Amino acid sequence: MIYADYNATTPLSEAAKAGMAKAFECWGNPSSSHRAGRLANALLEESRERVAKAAGVEAREIVFTSGGSEANGMVLMGSALQCGSDFRLLTSPVEHASVEKALPLLCEKLGTQVERVALAADGALDMEDFRNKLESFRPHLVSLMAANNETGVLFPANEIAEICARTGTLFHTDATQALGKIPSSEFNRADFITLSAHKIYGPKGVGALAIRAGRKLECTRFGGSQEIKRRGGTQNMIGIAGFAAACDDLNDSHYEAIRERRDRFEAGLRNSLSDFTIHGATVARLPNTTCLRFHGIQSEILLTALDLDGFCASGGSACSSGSHSPSHVLTALGLQADEAKEAMRISWGRFTTDEEIDRSIELFVRQVSRIRQRRMERKAQ
Repeated sequence: MIYADYNATTPLSEAAKAGMAKAFECWGNPSSSHRAGRLANALLEESRERVAKAAGVEAREIVFTSGGSEANGMVLMGSALQCGSDFRLLTSPVEHASVEKALPLLCEKLGTQVERVALAADGALDMEDFRNKLESFRPHLVSLMAANNETGVLFPANEIAEICARTGTLFHTDATQALGKIPSSEFNRADFITLSAHKIYGPKGVGALAIRAGRKLECTRFGGSQEIKRRGGTQNMIGIAGFAAACDDLNDSHYEAIRERRDRFEAGLRNSLSDFTIHGATVARLPNTTCLRFHGIQSEILLTALDLDGFCASGGSACSSGSHSPSHVLTALGLQADEAKEAMRISWGRFTTDEEIDRSIELFVRQVSRIRQRRMERKAQ
C-alpha cells in the first residue's frame, strides 16, 4: 500500500505510541488532590509544556480539546457570545468545514455579520482586499487558516496578525495543517491558534487551542474548572500524552525531505502526462501537498482505479469525503462544479519513500492513460 493522504490523518508514530503507553500507567484523575491525581496532573502539565513549545506559545496558553474542529468552534462561538448580537467576523471562502458550517448558526441564531476576504490567483489571500475589509467592516474577529487542507496554499498568518494588532482586532488562525509542516514561527503571533494531534503522527480525538495571554473567550463547554476554566470535562490523558510525544518528535529537517519527494512526484507527472493542473503550484504552499486535477477525468473514477492498485489518496478534505457536492475550496478558486469534481489531494509524509514516489508516478501514468484511451475508443465507436 502507498499512503498519500497525510493531510487527512497521519500514521501513529512510535514516539506517540510510547507516550500513550506511559499514560496508561498514570490512570489518576488530574483534578484529584491525592497522590494518583497529582501524578496525572504532573503528566498533564508536562504535556502542556511540550505542546506549547512545538507551537511557539506559553504553556499556560494551551487548552486541550477533542481536536481541531472543537477548537475552531470554541473560538467562533466563544467570540460571538463575548461580543453579542453585533459580532462581526471576517474570514475566507476556503476555511475548514468546522468554520464554514458554523457560520449559518452564528448568523441566524446569534446575529453575526460575516464578510469574506477575496482570493488572489491560485488560492492566495488577496491582502489588499483584506486590508480594505478590515478597515471598512471593522470585524471583532478575523479567522483565517494558516494552511489550506485541500490545496496546501499558505496564508501569511504572522503578517495578518501584525496588521490585526495595529487595529486592535483579534486574530484566529487554524494551524491544524501547518503544525509540523512549516515552522511555528510562521503562525504563532495569532491571538488564537488551533492545533490537532492526528496531523502530526499523534492520536485522533485530541487537539488544542492556544489562547494567548489576556485574550478572552466566553466558555462554551461547562463542567469543572479544568483547562484553566476554559473547557470543562476530565482531560483525555492518553491522547494528550500521545500529542505531547508527537510534538517532541517533530523535526524541521523533515520539511525539505518531504518537499523534495513532492516535487519529484510532480516533475514525474509533467514528464509523462499532459492536460492537468496543479492548483496552488505558483504560490507558497505546504511542502507535502499536491492538489491535482486531470482535465476531463472525475477524481472518483481515477481514485477508485488507483485504490485497486494500493494507492491511497482523497478527492479533497476528509471531512467532506463521500459528499456529492463539489469542494467549496475549489469552487472558491473559480472552478465550475464539474471541474472541482476532477480534483484530488495528494499529501505525502514522513514515512514516504523515494520508491513509493516512483511507483506512484508509474500508477498515475498507467491509469490516466488507460482511462483516456478508453474514452477515445468510445468516442470513435
